[in-house]
Amino acid sequence: MSKTRAIVVIVPDQALNRSLAFALEADGYRVSSFASLASASKALPDSLCIIADENVFPKSSAALPDLSGMEARTLVLSEHASAPRRDALAVLTKPLSGADVLAAVARFLPPDAAYV
Repeated sequence: MSKTRAIVVIVPDQALNRSLAFALEADGYRVSSFASLASASKALPDSLCIIADENVFPKSSAALPDLSGMEARTLVLSEHASAPRRDALAVLTKPLSGADVLAAVARFLPPDAAYV
């Protein structure tokens, strides 16, 4: 059986966006890819999690957009290991591998729904 959970990838860099989508789809996830947070807004409520490049978020945390309850299921891809971390956001430091991303996403799956 394959995993049937939807993941939203928001990464402006097309090569990284395609690479993430490929790794996730190879593991059975359904991926919706976007280059900006605004373009992804309609897909957010129905997704297991969001994987977003740090550059898609406003620089000011006060200007952080409403993620429709997705804050606790957002993985931020960062260039810097010392990137600011909010309790609700997990940070993955670039460069990263497909295995890094898959391991981070797996923790959002309910134990009984790992494979649907």
